[in-house]
Amino acid sequence: RDIVTGQKAWCQLFSEPGAGSDLAGLTTKAVRDGDDWIVNGQKVWTSLGTTADLGMLLARTDPDAPKHTGITWFACDMHQEGVELRPLREMTGHAMFNEVFLTDASVAHADVIGDVNQGWTVANTTLMNERAGLGAGGAGGGTMVTPGTIAGNLSRRVGDFVSERAAAKAPREDRPSRPRSAAEVLIGYAKGNGTSTDPTIRQDLALLHTLGELGRLNNERLKATRAAGGDIPGMPNISKLSMSNIVRLQRDLGLRIAGPQGMLHAYTAEEKKALDEATGNPFLAMITGTALYAQAPPIYGGTDQIQRNIIGERVLGLPKEPGPDSRTPFSQLPKNV
Repeated sequence: RDIVTGQKAWCQLFSEPGAGSDLAGLTTKAVRDGDDWIVNGQKVWTSLGTTADLGMLLARTDPDAPKHTGITWFACDMHQEGVELRPLREMTGHAMFNEVFLTDASVAHADVIGDVNQGWTVANTTLMNERAGLGAGGAGGGTMVTPGTIAGNLSRRVGDFVSERAAAKAPREDRPSRPRSAAEVLIGYAKGNGTSTDPTIRQDLALLHTLGELGRLNNERLKATRAAGGDIPGMPNISKLSMSNIVRLQRDLGLRIAGPQGMLHAYTAEEKKALDEATGNPFLAMITGTALYAQAPPIYGGTDQIQRNIIGERVLGLPKEPGPDSRTPFSQLPKNV
């Protein structure tokens, strides 16, 4: 309930320096100590970790079990002394990602989600919903309000928050009643600077709009199917791939429309204001920011290659990639160095 209402913010403590695409190779360990588990290890690429109240933690609880069956899913308190976060500054100028160091961090046994040593099943459900959500985000625009106790939004009135956001954007008569998609933003920009007459830009604008609509309709189909108690195997993975394609096209097309101005970028609010005034283009910072950030979506949440492997192996029934025997204890497998 706290997730739905925004009372608590969560982050994922999944990836590690030696376990990214091969997530089941994680080495963060949790040892039972009475009614608690003591956790030691390192996580990385943790999005929005600095504003999180709880972490979705995967840790190895049985190193002598096979790779995928000795992992447990915990709800970890991010405010305790045993959890240290170090922000990772990106080339966009932001620090959405973090390193997380767990040193004798404590998690109550009551905060195990699912069964001990069966966390991989829970993790796959988590990842499936994450990928579906990422795909939905790639199909259109939107404004995120950071949840949780740290961000400082819980005590604010919704009306005041909306008014502040609205005042910082376009005049009311120019604001749509719904968030604008990436295609709509770029179409408006191309019309404004005259590049909309270029037939190749017009063609790619149409493609971007089409991909966005396909992503939106696929997500609506998945949502309706789940509401009826069904499922569409592989659809979250397809949504994730769709989002990657949209972001890459948005990057390339945005820079083509921007022309030489695409070399400029604003890292702070003050710089953005100066850039807007100098160029007369309030969308330039967003376009260059997208260009710098576009390398991330095809990687986080599972790379494009991982998504295609899942679709091929689990949905289409194609042969699996060669790997160690699934019955081999994790402690006997070679590790990443």
